Amino acid sequence: MNEKALTTLEYHKIITRLVEYADFSASADLARHLRPTSDLEDARHRQQATAEARYTLSLDTDVSLSQAQDIRPQVGLARRDGVLEPGDLLAVKNTLIVSRKLHRILADLADETPLLWDLGSRLPVGLGLVDRIGKTISNRGEVLDSASEKLGDIRREMKITYERMMSRMQRYLTDSRTANMLQEPIITQRNGRNVLPLRAEFKGRIKAVIHDQSASGATLFIEPLAVVEWNNRYRELELAERDEVRRILAELSHAVAQHAEALNEMVEVMAELDLALIRARYALDIDATEPELVPFKE
Repeated sequence: MNEKALTTLEYHKIITRLVEYADFSASADLARHLRPTSDLEDARHRQQATAEARYTLSLDTDVSLSQAQDIRPQVGLARRDGVLEPGDLLAVKNTLIVSRKLHRILADLADETPLLWDLGSRLPVGLGLVDRIGKTISNRGEVLDSASEKLGDIRREMKITYERMMSRMQRYLTDSRTANMLQEPIITQRNGRNVLPLRAEFKGRIKAVIHDQSASGATLFIEPLAVVEWNNRYRELELAERDEVRRILAELSHAVAQHAEALNEMVEVMAELDLALIRARYALDIDATEPELVPFKE
């Protein structure tokens, strides 16, 4: 069927409506490119898949793919030795969880929905990535202290160093001999260093490194010599933490790359399954009736 005929039939309006039922982007793309078929067997196959999806929905099973994502770009990056960010790895984990749930539901309904199970049986199980990512990255997208012994040690030392450094800085805010020299009783940052806002007229009264000054020149941002070593150590630990986090993410990304083919196929299968569910939801909303398809006779 040519584009002119489709336009006359307002087919694109139907597709636009259909896409609104999609649970994730991969199935939405399939829906946008869906076209009528002149092949009777193909049409019957689509119709049966839709009928099976409609039956599945009637059982009130939780077959939503709303937590799934098209993770093929992330998988591609990992395959090219790229390092995935925590949010990307969470997307992989969450999509695998949805896939696992779909596999279980469709396995239970295999006798009633054989076409959907033919797809669902191709969904991967037992890759080990869900547990591995879950033990490394929190649901907020933070690399956990327990991700490695080294990272835990670094962060514990960071906490101790920071508390000691802040304790020493606080003394300048509360000591009557220095408090009146400060523009404000606050600790701020300049160039990654913790500093105090010293009034310019008291320059030199506190032994310190000057890191910056205000636009008016009335305030100098100083790092007291008494905390320089604490600041230095804290900065070293920050860099060590960054490097260890990147090493951990690189290791996880490599694990994703090792399962690239299975993960890409998973997204494709899930898109096909959701396309059937999309058609089923649309059919339910408009109270559609399944027609009988017969060979065309001239």
